[in-house]
Amino acid sequence: MEQLNLLTGQTKTEIAIDFIREHEPEEGYFVGFSGGKDSIVVLDLVQKAGVKHQAYYSATGIDPPEVVKFINTNYPYVIHKRPNHKGIKSFYGMIPVIGYPTNFARWCCDKLKKDPTRSIPLPNRIMGIRAEESSNRAKRGQISHFKKMKQWLYKPIFYWLEWEVWDYIEANNLPFPSMYDEGFSRIGCVICPFICGKNQAQIERNRDRWPKHYAAFDKAMRRLWDDRESVRQRKRGFANTFEEFLDNWYHGNRSDGH
Repeated sequence: MEQLNLLTGQTKTEIAIDFIREHEPEEGYFVGFSGGKDSIVVLDLVQKAGVKHQAYYSATGIDPPEVVKFINTNYPYVIHKRPNHKGIKSFYGMIPVIGYPTNFARWCCDKLKKDPTRSIPLPNRIMGIRAEESSNRAKRGQISHFKKMKQWLYKPIFYWLEWEVWDYIEANNLPFPSMYDEGFSRIGCVICPFICGKNQAQIERNRDRWPKHYAAFDKAMRRLWDDRESVRQRKRGFANTFEEFLDNWYHGNRSDGH
């Protein structure tokens, strides 16, 4: 049983549902869905709130195949939006053109996740973002306004802790990707170094599990290296060989001049 908030006398679920209803726009909400635990909870809360909405999944092309299958099986009504950068429709095709993403220039998040849904005429958006995830997210508050894009972002589970998310999933018998039961704490993009960090064992585990993704990424990086990156890397003393360049990227080491 959920604990009651001493100030409101409501549970966190009730507070979240009231929050969703309070800000409901006439045209309905855009609900961001990734197949992860937080978005699973948020979509269920939106449905329980009974508000007008449409859920969208940014099909990056580099999410774990298991997650894509999970979404297709359990959430067939979620609309998939795919990337398209000047006619290039894959992450691996973008790398030789744009360059490789870094911690200081995460263009992949924009091109693969944000841009595909940017033009959808639903400016009031709901996401499963929580303050606990990072200090930067905590600073942004439960409601964010992006004036340039003329969008509002609402976060119904902003103040929830991770264990409360899992409690909700269990209490409501919601399906979730089996990868969580295998020890994955995050199920984002397959090759992302910001998920693996500098954990070599995890990098190797992912490479063994999704060899086609890693082979495609290595090939794209090799093309970038051969076309122009080798000169810059050697000149700045970051990497003398392609193998060193690739290893630096996977481990989040300095290879971009920042």
